[in-house]
Amino acid sequence: MSSATQLKEEFLHTRIQQIEISDHGEVIASDDVLFSISATKNISEFHPFFETLVSLIPSISGTLTYPCVNIYAEGSSKILDITIVQRESSVYILLFDFTEHYQYAHPLVQEKNETAIAKNKLAFEKRLLQAKEQFKNNFLANLNHEIRNPLNNLLGFMELLKKTKLSYDQNETLKVMQRTGQQIKLLMDDMLDISKIERGAIRIQSVPFNLGHIVKNLQQHYKLKIGKNNVAFETVVEEDVPKKLIGDPVRLNQILFNLLENAYRNTESGTITLKIVLKEKIKESFVLHFFVSNTGKEIPTEEIDRIFDSYYQFKENTISPIGEGLGLKIVKELVVLQEGNVSVNSNANGTTFSCELPFKKRVKKTKRSTVPKGSGVLLSKRILVVEDEETSQMLFMRTFLNNDKGYILEIAKNSSQAFKLLEKKNYSLVIIKNAMPDSSSVDFIKELKSNKDLRGIPILVASGSTLLQEQEEILKAGANAFLPKPYTQKELFDSIEKLST
Repeated sequence: MSSATQLKEEFLHTRIQQIEISDHGEVIASDDVLFSISATKNISEFHPFFETLVSLIPSISGTLTYPCVNIYAEGSSKILDITIVQRESSVYILLFDFTEHYQYAHPLVQEKNETAIAKNKLAFEKRLLQAKEQFKNNFLANLNHEIRNPLNNLLGFMELLKKTKLSYDQNETLKVMQRTGQQIKLLMDDMLDISKIERGAIRIQSVPFNLGHIVKNLQQHYKLKIGKNNVAFETVVEEDVPKKLIGDPVRLNQILFNLLENAYRNTESGTITLKIVLKEKIKESFVLHFFVSNTGKEIPTEEIDRIFDSYYQFKENTISPIGEGLGLKIVKELVVLQEGNVSVNSNANGTTFSCELPFKKRVKKTKRSTVPKGSGVLLSKRILVVEDEETSQMLFMRTFLNNDKGYILEIAKNSSQAFKLLEKKNYSLVIIKNAMPDSSSVDFIKELKSNKDLRGIPILVASGSTLLQEQEEILKAGANAFLPKPYTQKELFDSIEKLST
């Protein structure tokens, strides 16, 4: 006999046990290779697995196999394949010991299953993240649109109210209301800016502005906000700092406002300081250094590197949050977009945020001569506005009432009425909003542009939706300009002037 055949027989002899039982489960014979069963009267007494098996014996015909059965008996545990063979009046049970095989294979199967689970989990988490992102974008878009429309009306009527005869107290109250409305607008912008920044959709402007106006507005706002608390607000602007600059005043105000809000939240008593110095001057360009300091709580050293992370906050003594992750994240991203840098330093005496931003010097322009109001030289411009909301209609009428630009306003409630008016009269400009009662702005624009007699009329879309994708779709359809709400009377008239000349 060969050694291979001998090893095979030895394996079979030590790994397979044969048991003969009757139709009722009585043990007739057993070679007891794996377990001592010969002394057992009934196979059901050996292990609970065989209790069920005995009840199935009358229905067995041929061969029945149970793979991977865990049997614990006589102080040892084995993993068996159990085969039952029916032969005339006897039943044979074969126990195949595959303990090592299953123990070796189990980790591989488990690893394969875990890999598959991890892969499916990753795919599911990706789909879930995409669904959350889509929900967030839809929610912000709807919320943004729903708030901006009434906010535009609110700020518009306050602007009209400011032009009436008011007492000193009424005028001061109105100023507070206007600043508060502007702060609401800035907060709305903040809600959208993180997602815009992450998508690369933020556009930095380069327009003339007065730095002194921004500082003054911040002074007035925080004088009212912290005047009754144990916190003092100071501003220090060095004499050589230029005031008339070219840059993005909206983003600068947003940066300083977020830094000051952060300082205010973390200062129970003491002083908050805004300091502006001229760091560098190269021909017509400037680099200004802004410092926002507070005497509030110290930021732990291990948290400094994370202070500008999205949505990050940490707590001290589990009571007061230090820093406002969203606002500070916006600050960092806006500073970087303007090719500046921002940093923070904190110790027991307080915290100082510093940022450097480049600007250009504003060049004086020759003042254009204007025609005095009432001279009779000014030509009238007929403007058609498509607006169905009564409050917005009233704001338009009041805004254009007695204007010195020579604008004549007419209002259509929907697109159908607008096209009827366009066929009868000549208009210098059409102002529409994104969603009209019977048409979308894109459909209205396409229909107007398809008419050879009307396609030359400029179209201004004034909408509460500020999502860049929607703006691009509207402009691609043929609109000449997009004016986001809320806007001032000057911004509206400037847009009209550019389009209707």
